[in-house]
Amino acid sequence: MTQVTTIKDAADRLQRALKNLENSLNPLVDKIHTLEQKNTDARENDADRARLANELDELKSEHDSLKSKEAEFTKLAGETTQELDAVISEVLRVLGDDDGNGGGA
Repeated sequence: MTQVTTIKDAADRLQRALKNLENSLNPLVDKIHTLEQKNTDARENDADRARLANELDELKSEHDSLKSKEAEFTKLAGETTQELDAVISEVLRVLGDDDGNGGGA
């Protein structure tokens, strides 16, 4: 065996060893890429959850405000209805007194 053949054999063995190493590492590299994607997805989900929680808090606050305004409106509507009933009763009473007096002064 000559020195060139020995070097060629060593180079071939090195090539095979590198190919075997590459084949062994490919699944690990794929797994790393998968884990990195899952990590990215998890961070995006966390950001979405935080955004949605914030929106929910804002909607709850708006709902509470609307409930308060609804209660105010209901109270005001009741008071207005009572006032209108009182005015109508007074008008009817005055109109009834005028009819009872036989036409007035």
